[in-house]
Amino acid sequence: MRRELVESLTQRLRPDDLLVLPDPVYHGGTVNREVTSADIVADLTAAGRDARHVANRAEAAALLVAEARPGDRIVVMGARDDTLSLLAAEMLESLRARG
Repeated sequence: MRRELVESLTQRLRPDDLLVLPDPVYHGGTVNREVTSADIVADLTAAGRDARHVANRAEAAALLVAEARPGDRIVVMGARDDTLSLLAAEMLESLRARG
């Protein structure tokens, strides 16, 4: 699935897009953790895309807020993490406070 994900993102990310991937939240279980966010970012940067691995989720969010310019869209995505809507709300508040 790594190859397919990288191919899909490589085809769809535009030259001005920035993809920031933190480390995923791990709630235990049998999740396969052989492929990391850093691996995906390395593949995307090798393909010429602006992708950055920021392990800590709060730091990744802060980077996106700092990089955002008028007209940009920030998309927050994930799975099995009920706090993502809170993170998105905090990012929006930070953007509003920035002016």
